[in-house]
Amino acid sequence: MYPKLRALLALGAVIALPMSVAACGSDDSDDSSTESGVVGVPEEFQPVTAAPDDAQEGGSLTMLNAGDVDYMDPGAAYYQTTYTVTQATQRALLAWDPDDVEKATPDLADGEAEISDDGLTITFKLKEGVEFAPPVSREVTSADVKYAIERTVLPGVLNGYVANYASDIVGFEEAAKEAEDNPTGGAPDMAGITTPDDYTLQIELNEPEVATATTVASMLSLPISAPVPEEFAEKHDAKNPTTYGQYVIATGPYMIENDPETGELTGYTPGKEIHLVRNPNWDPETDWRPAYLDEITIQEGFTDTASASRKILEGDSQMSGDFPPPKEVLKEAAEEAAPEQLQLPPLAGFRHIALNTQEPPFDDENIRKAVVANSDREALRNTRGGPLVGQVATHYISPGFPGFEEGGGLEGPDLDFIKSPTGDPDLAAEYMKEAGFESGKCEGDICEITMVGDNIPPGKDTAEVFKGQLEDLGFKVNFQPVDHSIMYTRFCSVPEQSPQVCPNVGWLPDFRDPQPMLDVPFYGPFIDPENNSNWPQLDDPEVNAAIEEARTVNGEQERADAWGEVDRLVSSKAPAVPWIWENFPLIQSEDVAGVVNLNNASWDLSFTSLKGE
Repeated sequence: MYPKLRALLALGAVIALPMSVAACGSDDSDDSSTESGVVGVPEEFQPVTAAPDDAQEGGSLTMLNAGDVDYMDPGAAYYQTTYTVTQATQRALLAWDPDDVEKATPDLADGEAEISDDGLTITFKLKEGVEFAPPVSREVTSADVKYAIERTVLPGVLNGYVANYASDIVGFEEAAKEAEDNPTGGAPDMAGITTPDDYTLQIELNEPEVATATTVASMLSLPISAPVPEEFAEKHDAKNPTTYGQYVIATGPYMIENDPETGELTGYTPGKEIHLVRNPNWDPETDWRPAYLDEITIQEGFTDTASASRKILEGDSQMSGDFPPPKEVLKEAAEEAAPEQLQLPPLAGFRHIALNTQEPPFDDENIRKAVVANSDREALRNTRGGPLVGQVATHYISPGFPGFEEGGGLEGPDLDFIKSPTGDPDLAAEYMKEAGFESGKCEGDICEITMVGDNIPPGKDTAEVFKGQLEDLGFKVNFQPVDHSIMYTRFCSVPEQSPQVCPNVGWLPDFRDPQPMLDVPFYGPFIDPENNSNWPQLDDPEVNAAIEEARTVNGEQERADAWGEVDRLVSSKAPAVPWIWENFPLIQSEDVAGVVNLNNASWDLSFTSLKGE
């Protein structure tokens, strides 16, 4: 149901830092924040979210990537690194200003969504004068956005999230069924999406069961609402899979270099290079992005991240993309690089160690609580670098996110088994006794468990440390280290093959709302036979009911309250060990004035520039 590519890339990325670097520029506590910056990040590594006043126009920038984007097609795009490209080349109805983590900014829309009093109608007005890049070269209309949304139900488009957030649109289920029955018949009409005129898009909802107007409107800040010209794309969408990803038409300040006659992308060689150039039809009067650079080349295949990182730090006009520098280079960057060559934006998500709640011994809540109580989460964090790379998590919704304070804030909910960041063995023993083990330690065959995790640091280091913590409680752990992708696709994300413990999983929400933060990872009916992201396989009736109720709540504070209660409830069930709210290290050459988009914890290419002589 729900491909978890965001989780696989961003939270599966390797982030490591030695303790000596973790202390650089700060003391060894979590109190190293500035008064106005990101909590837990020393001032010298705070993410820069605005271009300098004297930002230079022009120039060429190179970004180094280890891997490729997932899909060029905005209807399918779902990787964190793909969003770096789409936010420069596409204009969704809503987008994110670099320093805004509270509310999306109208982009293609000419204002915020208008939601009717009954919460069943969403209306967007579009800006006039926004044009498609060549070879389409015409003004964007509301029909292009309608088509963009409707085509995402086509099996050939491979969208990973629309069913979760859009299923309450009138006619969605019928359109999805039509597309399933006739996958090459083109995008089906969705009755609830109408275009009263060229600049108005209206979306009608059923009485909410899964989504609310707030959720649907938030979803439209994703690339799903980037307009797609039907007359150009329909022949590509008549194929399964669609070939539109080879001919994507831009609306943003940049476009992937293409053949001006056919639209075929000549600037994209999968796994090797993406070449962005200026979109000649982009009108800065309709956009709030400054777009300083003339061209951007994303070079891929830099799997030797140490060499790539040094190349960036010592070179000119370069920045990192989908990988953080490995620990030895990160140490050099923290101690020796020029100011702002290293920035530490926070990832809006959480790392956790999943305990399989469907299988013994972790089907017993007291045993799970014992494991959480015994966990030294500071030791786990040290495997990735200590305080500089994030804060010890005390629940799931991350700092700065709606529902964070309501879920417990930095201190966490009032649960004894999660209070100590370094673990409480005595309390763990008490919970083991509650589970029937008089010695306070696990005994018997039930204690023989399997754990599948990463086969390279730092994930392997985390798994090894946690293995020791489990053994302290009497468990006999069979640790099977495997390649990171296999860990997901063959084990942790396949319930039938899932081990008792998955120590290297993490989650990023799809947009700035607490529903995508908690819904998929902990809602029982979302457990999928393949590509599952409810890694603890939590299927608790009380949690399920609370999630279903919270989904239907409108209003920012009301939703924060409702989902904060869900967060507290999930935490009380101890389905996992939440252990870090993480920062993602980004590096750049000294002559680059990189700007970070906090919503995506990555560089914002439309605000980045080169420094003058």
